Amino acid sequence: MYLKRQSYIVIAIVAMLAFFSGAARAADVAIAGFAFAGEFSTAKTRFPYAFQVYKRLQAQAGAGSLSRQVTERIRQTQNPALSFMPSDALLNLRKSDQALMTVLLLTGETVSTENFGSYYKTFVNLRGDALIFDYKNQTVVRSYPISVALFDATPNEPSAERIDSFVEQMLLREDGKGLLTQFSNRLATATLPVPGHHNIQVRKAELAPEALAMMPEALRSHPKVLESMLADSFASILSAKSGVPVLPSSVGHAMGTMALRLENGDEYNLKLEEGHYLFDIRLNKFAKIKTAETKVGTSYVYGAYANVHFYEPTLNTDFLNTDLKNGEVAVVPAGLLASDDFAAFQDAVRGMFLKLNDAFETPDSKWAATAASAKDIVKQLEATRVILKASK
Repeated sequence: MYLKRQSYIVIAIVAMLAFFSGAARAADVAIAGFAFAGEFSTAKTRFPYAFQVYKRLQAQAGAGSLSRQVTERIRQTQNPALSFMPSDALLNLRKSDQALMTVLLLTGETVSTENFGSYYKTFVNLRGDALIFDYKNQTVVRSYPISVALFDATPNEPSAERIDSFVEQMLLREDGKGLLTQFSNRLATATLPVPGHHNIQVRKAELAPEALAMMPEALRSHPKVLESMLADSFASILSAKSGVPVLPSSVGHAMGTMALRLENGDEYNLKLEEGHYLFDIRLNKFAKIKTAETKVGTSYVYGAYANVHFYEPTLNTDFLNTDLKNGEVAVVPAGLLASDDFAAFQDAVRGMFLKLNDAFETPDSKWAATAASAKDIVKQLEATRVILKASK
């Protein structure tokens, strides 16, 4: 009798587990492919190289369009919280109560070439969002910023074909430096928000005149592009390091909305709400200090100075508000008439953001103690860590 009763208990437990497992099943998300942010009619102007790649892959049936390649990558991605469905599921979603889609949204393309006497240095940066949105409500559900960058040196000015090949490689390469790979990596750990969740957003990014003056001439005349690069760089590192979704920044978008058109022609104007918690980033200045010189070359420390402010706007509560500094060492070979300071300054900024995000996990880090101006930096970092952890 005892064994029989035990059997009934085991069966009941198994049934309960099956019930709760089914109740917590993965949410269906249709793979919408690839899209350009903003009005599609101006995409060719705003993304000249990526748009050429986009059109060329559309015409190559064997290689597959960008949307097809995005779909193939994501269908191989495993996430227990999300069930990725093929694009033809979009037709079924139109009749459902919940209509979640995911798209690789390209938000920025920056290309700059400078002459340094004996060589040309080319900088390419692609920025995007691993976006999950609700088709029915036209709202952003989750957004994970992604960004890739490349520096190239050539004895002659690079041709349009060479830059085009860089952009294609940066989109498609299969390591962490490829935008499609970063997209699939973010979706592998993506979650859907629960009731009462709070959003993170980079509200503002700016460059002080002293910092702007150190940028390449081709970029100085486009300060809004530099602001978008700064916001996206910080947001992508924050999202990658902490796993926190970050709402699309209002930097570079029309206030309150974000337009996109899928490769199948469907157009959307998604509502952009303001985050519950906001970051403001200000890049104040750069510095270049010679530390050593030998027959081989000269060593410099390239420094970046910034202010990072993290706060809750409704109650005007600050969690983090401090100046930061970071230096990275670079060696300029002997005999080089001109050095490319921009690449080294970019390393200093990226290094600052990486170390700051490490400090969010380890508030008493040695780097933060020397890099931050705030006297109570450990307390500020701990407060930020708590908010970020609760916002995943």
